[in-house]
Amino acid sequence: MSGISSITYLLLSACQFVILLRYICQVSDVNYYNPVTQSIAKLSGFLIKPFDIIGITISSYVLFILLYGFTFLKLYLPLLVNNQTYPLDSLSIIAFGYLLRDLINIYWYLIVISAVKSWFNVFVSHPIFSLIDELCEPIYKYTRSAIPSISGIDFSPIIILVILQVLEIVFIPRIFNLTSLL
Repeated sequence: MSGISSITYLLLSACQFVILLRYICQVSDVNYYNPVTQSIAKLSGFLIKPFDIIGITISSYVLFILLYGFTFLKLYLPLLVNNQTYPLDSLSIIAFGYLLRDLINIYWYLIVISAVKSWFNVFVSHPIFSLIDELCEPIYKYTRSAIPSISGIDFSPIIILVILQVLEIVFIPRIFNLTSLL
């Protein structure tokens, strides 16, 4: 990667990450009055301002399409800068695979942080930990309904991490392999 394509990739990755955080917060319907959530909304507000000007309501679907667009551009623009060609239909499938992989990775880290936080009671009143709890609790609820805690030990984070790993190992490569069918 050249210098310009590296900077392009970095800027688009940062924009994608901010939109991804806003998408996760919006889909999970987290508390807007949390300072971390407000920071995410303000950071992403610059990126979605053109949609507000046009009059498009920023729903979860619009955010997902915008997120997909940033993921696609993150892969396409460095190729364009380096004068490389790649079929756009294959690149669109690869962008979808990368987007799902990024979602899985973010939830992986959220669940790991949530599990480690439960061991220590030092900084549990910090707003970022309440946001992490709000993002992880809906997933924990489904897992706890299927497998209750045994002797007071909650195995739901471990089960969710295993499911996320299986999705990343089995499902994501199959999405990438769809490009060979085109």
